[in-house]
Amino acid sequence: MNKLLTALPLLLAVATGCGKDEPAPRPDLGYAYFPTDSGRWVHYTVDTLWRSDRTGVTGSARYALREQITNSFTDPEGRNAQRLLRSTLDSASGEWVPKDVWWQVRTALNAERAEENQRRIKLVFPPRTGQYWNTNALNTGRPYELTYAEVDVPWSVNGMNFDSTILVKTTYFNNAVVTNTYWERYAKHVGLVYRQVDSTNTQYVNGVQKVDGTWYKQVATGYGH
Repeated sequence: MNKLLTALPLLLAVATGCGKDEPAPRPDLGYAYFPTDSGRWVHYTVDTLWRSDRTGVTGSARYALREQITNSFTDPEGRNAQRLLRSTLDSASGEWVPKDVWWQVRTALNAERAEENQRRIKLVFPPRTGQYWNTNALNTGRPYELTYAEVDVPWSVNGMNFDSTILVKTTYFNNAVVTNTYWERYAKHVGLVYRQVDSTNTQYVNGVQKVDGTWYKQVATGYGH
């Protein structure tokens, strides 16, 4: 009898605990990698280089870039979209000078940006390795396939430590003539923190190598809201 009395409170506690209808935790779909709240900004250093042996034109540039979500609006498809003001830093005045305005949309399935009036699918949700998508599916450009190289990994740059980032790359198969490099890294609650897009075309004319190409690197230096 004593043993029964001792065990009874424990059985009641277990029964009570099992009877609670606790909601299951919501899955993380990765939306935080592509923030949409107004006021959020990221500063970058941009290095770009271009070369055309056929025309003899070559050059390079380095500048500070600021991307800031300024406000939300409803796009022609009735979706909630955001304007992205892109500015460059005037070294003489120290002021940010508007460069252009892009826009973006985040849906339940993907993240989209209009870059130079070209709509591109930047991410798909939830992010996981083994996923593939055509970034040019919404424009008239040739198909260009992307995939996730890394998902939910820590990463550091310029003294900033990010607990969770994703890395997007192209699946384009390079050869001796045409090479393409595409890397974009996004950090949770920040957005794009690294971008590298290179493209070269190498031909031999009468035994002489001729290279045409562009090289672009954009690295975050700070962020805020």
